[in-house]
Amino acid sequence: MKKIFYILLFTFSLSSVSFAQEDDDPGGKLRDKMIEFIQDRLGLSKAEAQKFQPVFLDYLKDMRNTKQQFKGDKLILQQKIVDLRIRYRDQFKPIIGEKRSNAVFQHERDFVEKAIQERNDRLQNRQQEGRANKKTGLLQ
Repeated sequence: MKKIFYILLFTFSLSSVSFAQEDDDPGGKLRDKMIEFIQDRLGLSKAEAQKFQPVFLDYLKDMRNTKQQFKGDKLILQQKIVDLRIRYRDQFKPIIGEKRSNAVFQHERDFVEKAIQERNDRLQNRQQEGRANKKTGLLQ
């Protein structure tokens, strides 16, 4: 249970840091990839995607602001996040329907988990390459 809490906390921390970046920074690219990932997973048409994207961007901005505003009180932060998701789910419903509006946040979590896993894999590969380079350097 404690491990899950730390993973969620790390996930939320990572997403707030990622989305704090400007559009021309890697965080903006990550945000764009998240939007594309979610739209693909939801199976949105072009018309739905055009209506969905600005609302989802507003959600991300509000999420970042909420995390910054309530970072000192984790319990209140969790409640504010739930409130924010309920409010935006209601905004997504007329655009993409009730079933898919409920799935948006699961796809968001899936994306963040995949991004974290990819980051961890890259770090692990770098560490292994560094160790291999040290071993070969010692032998020469």
